[in-house]
Amino acid sequence: MEKLTTSRRNFLMGASAAASILALAGCGGNGVEQGSSETGGESGSEHPNILNVGQTSVAIGPNIWYQNDLNSATIMYLVCPPPIEFDENGTKFGFLTEDPIVNDDATEWTITLKEGLCWNDGTPLTAEDVVFGAKYGTDNHIGFYDSYYSVVDFDKTEIIDEHTVKFVLSSANVNFWNGAGYWEPFMRKSIWENVADPSTFSLEYPGDGYGPYYIKEWKDGEYVDLVKNEHYTQNNGAGANIDEIIFRFYTDENAAVLALQNGEIDVIANYITDQSASQLATDPKYQIESIDALGYALISFSQGIPALQDKEVRQAFAKCIDRDAICNVAWAGAATPMYTPISPVYADLVQSNITQPAFSVEDAAAQLEAAGYIDSGDGVRANGDKRLEFTLTYRSTLPNVDGVMSIIVDDLRKAGIKINKEPVDAATFSEKVTQGHKYELSYSSWGVIDDVDTTLLTCFGIGQTLNFMEFNDQTQEDLLRAMQAEVDYDKRKGLLDQWQTWFVENLPCVHLFVPSSTYVASTEHFDGWKLVYGNSGYFYCKPFQNVKLK
Repeated sequence: MEKLTTSRRNFLMGASAAASILALAGCGGNGVEQGSSETGGESGSEHPNILNVGQTSVAIGPNIWYQNDLNSATIMYLVCPPPIEFDENGTKFGFLTEDPIVNDDATEWTITLKEGLCWNDGTPLTAEDVVFGAKYGTDNHIGFYDSYYSVVDFDKTEIIDEHTVKFVLSSANVNFWNGAGYWEPFMRKSIWENVADPSTFSLEYPGDGYGPYYIKEWKDGEYVDLVKNEHYTQNNGAGANIDEIIFRFYTDENAAVLALQNGEIDVIANYITDQSASQLATDPKYQIESIDALGYALISFSQGIPALQDKEVRQAFAKCIDRDAICNVAWAGAATPMYTPISPVYADLVQSNITQPAFSVEDAAAQLEAAGYIDSGDGVRANGDKRLEFTLTYRSTLPNVDGVMSIIVDDLRKAGIKINKEPVDAATFSEKVTQGHKYELSYSSWGVIDDVDTTLLTCFGIGQTLNFMEFNDQTQEDLLRAMQAEVDYDKRKGLLDQWQTWFVENLPCVHLFVPSSTYVASTEHFDGWKLVYGNSGYFYCKPFQNVKLK
């Protein structure tokens, strides 16, 4: 057996391996009352030790185990942080667990909690909580639990002591804890064992978390108030530096930027557009940094729509995507075209240069014509009752979304495909697309696709959480599961190339571009901001612990 470190990240392109620090810095009025707090940092500031944070849309709720909402996760990761995080170099490390001990074929994983972990009321977090959460999440098919813990043989899994568990897997997964530990926070057994329906469960606070903060108040649609957890002893025993954090929800990015400029908030949690960054760059108090996303934008095809079950239609659709125009015009150069099924950020995994169909509206029209999709005079092609008119659902607050939609809709129109745009809020998108699977086309953006050589199963596996297009294919399933079990990296790359070849032929979705994520924080009252890879910018727990009042 060997001690396996999580530092396995040699995939990043040279210039992408470090955050691009624009270094332009020295850098809601919602109805929450400012709490009383000690004032004064090291410099003797009289500013209250309360951080005000803006989010560019409403967080759905605190039940991040069940739902897949970025704003909610950013908040709750300070309450229930995942035990694995990324650092600034794109390397995963054990934040709340020691490096796992793994046997040679990756079927036994011994996980040890770091010392001193407690729930918000001072009760120790134990290995029993860890095993309970893994089994409960899998039994109830919550979130990503099936993607990682479905291979766990819980009858053979052993709690060794209060802090240590040995997971025994029925089949190998070489990135088991890298994935499970990054995506799934712990569950408190004494609370969750009494929950019959996890989809409707609402946390009772304080007491449910184990991170540096607990929830004082969650006012739906308005704000979330977090207070320092005195029982949190990480950060070299120092705990959190900031006494209170108030997340305020704004209607869009423009409103959040205005709130930042007016001093209502100290930082924007979401990434901002290049236009907003340029607007703020003239003020030296703003710290503005950019980092390549580990995810990407995509359009998915619901397999509940007969016309979208036709591979010819999906291939023709893909030929209407002008990635260069989207990146250069809609994103003003702040995005990288994604020609391959795998993000170009993972340079080692795209050396085979297996590409999606090239942009050509003319070729798309010819392919549809040959497949029997004819324009009868109204500009929209049809083959019998399969009319190429679709509703495209997307979150209205996505960056640069109007420009992206304009380019995509216009090029599809030229090929005889009509798109009806449906911009919605985050809750509606979740209800219709990611949870409900009741849509036709969707435009969205993955925040993080990590450990690509093993975790694509989460997105594309049969019945998996993120396979909301319900594209269930056994050939793909077999390739994805073979990748998870293959311990030899070069052989995994070979399997990944086989999958990429399958992908560009079948196209369960179309991958568009990799955004450059730009974040902004004011350094007027707080400093110590550090940007790392992932979904949540400045708000991953480990680096955020160092943010403090000046």
